[in-house]
Amino acid sequence: MRKLSLAMLPLILTGLAACGGGSSTTDVGSPSSSSISSSSISSTSSASSQSLNENWALVWSDEFEGESIDTNKWSFEVNCTGGGNNELQCYTPREENAYLDNGFLHIVAREESYQGPGEWDDSPSYDPNDTSVQRDYTSARLRTKGKGDFKYGRMEIRAKLPQGQGIWPAFWMLPTDNVYGGWPRSGEIDVLEAVNTNAAGGNEVHGTLHYGSAWPGNQYSGTSYVPPADVWQEFHTYAVEWSEGEIHWFVDDVHYATQTSDGWYTYYTSDSGAGYQLGEGAAPFDQNFHLIVNLAVGGNWPQDPDDTTSFPQTLLVDYVRVYQCALDPETGAGCSDLLDSQIERLPGFPAPDIKSFSLYRDGDTTLTLETPSSDTLRSLTPGYYESNAGNLVVDPAFNTGSDTVWSAEFSGAANIFLSADQSSEEDGLASGVNLSQFAQTGQIAFDLLVEEKSGDAQFLVKVDSGWPAVSQKEIEPSVGEWTRVVVRLSELQANNIEPGQVDLNSVVNPFVLELAAGTAKIKINNIAYECLGDCAPQAILAGQSSTIETPHTVFDDAINVNWDFGIGIYQTAANHVSTSIVEASDNARGQVIDVQFGNAGGSGIAFIQSTSPKDMSVFSGGRLVFDVQVLDYGLASQVAIRVDCVHPCSSGDIELGMVGSDGWQTVEVPINDLVNGGLDLSRVNTPLVISPTWEAQANVHLQLDNIRYIAP
Repeated sequence: MRKLSLAMLPLILTGLAACGGGSSTTDVGSPSSSSISSSSISSTSSASSQSLNENWALVWSDEFEGESIDTNKWSFEVNCTGGGNNELQCYTPREENAYLDNGFLHIVAREESYQGPGEWDDSPSYDPNDTSVQRDYTSARLRTKGKGDFKYGRMEIRAKLPQGQGIWPAFWMLPTDNVYGGWPRSGEIDVLEAVNTNAAGGNEVHGTLHYGSAWPGNQYSGTSYVPPADVWQEFHTYAVEWSEGEIHWFVDDVHYATQTSDGWYTYYTSDSGAGYQLGEGAAPFDQNFHLIVNLAVGGNWPQDPDDTTSFPQTLLVDYVRVYQCALDPETGAGCSDLLDSQIERLPGFPAPDIKSFSLYRDGDTTLTLETPSSDTLRSLTPGYYESNAGNLVVDPAFNTGSDTVWSAEFSGAANIFLSADQSSEEDGLASGVNLSQFAQTGQIAFDLLVEEKSGDAQFLVKVDSGWPAVSQKEIEPSVGEWTRVVVRLSELQANNIEPGQVDLNSVVNPFVLELAAGTAKIKINNIAYECLGDCAPQAILAGQSSTIETPHTVFDDAINVNWDFGIGIYQTAANHVSTSIVEASDNARGQVIDVQFGNAGGSGIAFIQSTSPKDMSVFSGGRLVFDVQVLDYGLASQVAIRVDCVHPCSSGDIELGMVGSDGWQTVEVPINDLVNGGLDLSRVNTPLVISPTWEAQANVHLQLDNIRYIAP
C-alpha cells in the first residue's frame, strides 16, 4: 500500500506500506461490544465464488468461523511507525482492534491515544516493549508471513469496507524473502485499496503494483474501479489472478485491470559483486509473497480524518482464500477464464536502459557531459600521485599489441586517476563534473588485470571532489585474469584519514585507483560510469555552485544558473498545466513566469528546480520573497507554496490565501516557517513550488516575478 501523494510532490514521490511491525501474540477473542452488530451482517456472509472453474484448487483459506483469530495462519504487526506514509495509527494485537464474531473478522480503527514501538517488527532493533511513539488512533494489521507464502494463484477477499475521510483499508501482498532487495525492488501487489470512501474517494477501489529501483527511483502503476454497489454498504469479492509474467484484478469476478512483465522491472544488487542489474523474466513478481490485511488511518494518500469522519470504523472480512492453478502450478497459467478481452493491459513502466558513459577506453580519455543545450566532450587528464618518489611506474597508453590499456606498477603507496579539473573550451562551462544523478543507481565499472600483488596489497577505488572531500571503497580483485570490477556509488564510504566525503555535484577526479598498502602490477581498461534511465554526467555551468550565497535571486527576467532544471510541472491530467516566460504587460517589469491551469479535470503544480541540491543554510532566519499576480482565480480559493529539499524532504504547504487578485503583490515568507514545516536548508533542490487549490484549479492563470531569498 505504498502510495504517491499527488498533492505533495513535484516530480516523483512515493510513500511506504501501511504501518508495519510485530510481536508475539496469543489468540484474540471478540470484545464485549462491536461497532457493527452481528444481527446486521449475518445474512450477508456467502460461500466461495461460484464462478471459478474446477481447475482452481483451494490451497489456503480462513473463513473466520472460530472463536478467535487463528495465529497459525496470521501474525499481528505491532508498532507505531506510520507505515512510511505518515499514517496516524498504532497497530496493536488487542481485542479492541481485531477479533472474530459471527463468522467475520473485524479490524477496527479507533480514535484513542496509544503508545508503541517506533521500529518495524522486522527491524533488528525492534523492541516489542518499546513505547517511544504516541499516536491518536489505533488499528490492526495482520499478515501470513511464514505461515502462508505463495507464488502464483488467485488471492481473494470478501469484505465490506469502512468509510470516511482519512480511512484506508487494504488487502495486499509483500515478498516473504526480499530476494531483490528492500522495497520496492522485490515488489508489492495491492489487491485492494480504498481511500476516503463515501467522501472524496467516492466508491472507488484501486489495484496497484510497486516495483523498480530503490527510492526515489521506485515506480508504481495500476488503475481503479467503481463497483455498482457501494463498498461500505455491500460485501464485494476482491481478487487478483497471478501467473508468471501476468497479473489480473477483479471485483465480484469483473475483470478490470491487467499488467504484464513488459510493464514492470526491478533494478537490484546481489552478493555476486556484479553491481546493479536488471531482473530477468517476470522479476520481481516471481517469488513467494504473503498476504496482508489492514486498516490505516490518515497518511500521504488519504490525508487526515476531518470533522466528518466518525470512529470507530470497521473493515469487515467474510473470508480470505488462495487458489492455485492445477493445470500448471509451476507458472500458474491456464486457469483464468474470467478475463475480459476488451480490457487493455496497463502500460506500467518498462525497464529503462542501463546507460554507460566511458571515461577511458583503449587509451581514449574523454567523457560526454550533458549541458542545458547539448552534449559536450570533456577531455580527462590521466594523472598519478605517489607518497614517495619511485613508488609508481605508470603508462596511461600502454600498447599490448592488440589494444591500448593503462598500466601501473606499484612498489608502494600511490594512486592513478582521471581528472576533470580543467577549464572547458566552451564558454559558460566550468571545470569538474556533476555526477549527482548517479547517487541512487550509479556505479563505476572497469576491467582490471592484476598481474601480481603482495599478500598485504590493499586496493581502493575513490571519487574525489578535492581533498579531503573524497569517498572510497576497498576492492579485492583476483590475480592473473581480467576481471570486471563494479563499485556502486552508494557503497562509497567517507574519507578515513581526514573528515570529508565526495560532493557529487562537483567532482574533480571521477576515477581514482589507489594502492594503499603492499605492491602490485596491474592493467586497466574500459572505465565507465553506469546508471539507469534518465541520467548522465553533467557539465557544471560557470557560476553554478552547490552552496548558495547571499544575496540570491532565483528569477528576475531569467532563471538563475544554479536552478538548471528550470521550470517544471506535475499534473494529474494531460495538458492541465502550462508554463512559459513572457513579457509582462507592465513593460518596466520585463520578463515574468506565466502559469496557466486548464479547464479539464485535474490538479497540478509548477516549480523551479535544480538537478542537484543546494546548501542554502546562510538564509536561516531570512525570507523568501516574490511578486505574484493572479489574472484569474477560476474556481480556486487560494494559492499555496512550498520549498522542497529532495522528496520527501519538504517545508510542507504554506497557504497564502487569494494573494495577487488585485494585481502584482509582493509576498514574504519567513524561512523559519519553512524550516519548522520540515525544510532542510542544507539540501534545497526546489526553491519554489506553487499550486492553486487542489482539485479546484480550472482556468487559474497566475504570474511570478522577482523570486529571491534574503538573508537575515
